[in-house]
Amino acid sequence: MFQLGDKTVVVDPYLSNSVAEADGFERMVPAPFSPQELKADMIVCTHDHMDHLDEETIKYTDFSRILYAGPDSCIKHYRAIGIPGERLISLNIGQSVGIGDGVIHGVYAAHTQDSIGVVIEYDSIACYLVGDSLYDERLLEAGRYAPDVLLCCINGKLGNMNYLEAAGLAEKLGVKVAIPCHYGMFKENTEDPEKFLEELQIRGIPGFIVEYNRPYRINDIINSVKGRK
Repeated sequence: MFQLGDKTVVVDPYLSNSVAEADGFERMVPAPFSPQELKADMIVCTHDHMDHLDEETIKYTDFSRILYAGPDSCIKHYRAIGIPGERLISLNIGQSVGIGDGVIHGVYAAHTQDSIGVVIEYDSIACYLVGDSLYDERLLEAGRYAPDVLLCCINGKLGNMNYLEAAGLAEKLGVKVAIPCHYGMFKENTEDPEKFLEELQIRGIPGFIVEYNRPYRINDIINSVKGRK
């Protein structure tokens, strides 16, 4: 969840336990709130897998107020859920969408046929959220936006890069801070984020682990790791 001034953008909200019902993967942590309580101006889903575009979350959100963005496969699923066409925004690789004073760019991800990562720009800060992705040199194309922050999967399973590859991506992009993602939700698909921080230290890139269900200011995170390698 990204607060961009008076606009709230949520990426890949998973607020149900639908994966347990489908695949037997139980949540390791409770959802922070119910889908009905989700207050957002825009929801972005990076690809059409149920832990990223979760129908049991999306169908309970406010179709009359929220905008729903994502690649073509996600747009098709949104329509099937019943979201009106005027609330849908295409966000494929190379496309951008503005919301308030922020801009969201769709960038390459190596996962499904049309999966994306997103770079979110606001107040002179760019955050690159990889989404689900294997390591691929094409991920470096996000460098055109000069990301300050990398939020990257580290789990190394089910179509995602491992923590060593994620640290290498952070180093090649030269980000100010790297934050690990995609761990701690399912015990069958997790990793120890401390390994990522240790590898980042070797490569001279500051890392930061966020606490579950706690808000942060991006500038505070960047300032807290300045001078730390």
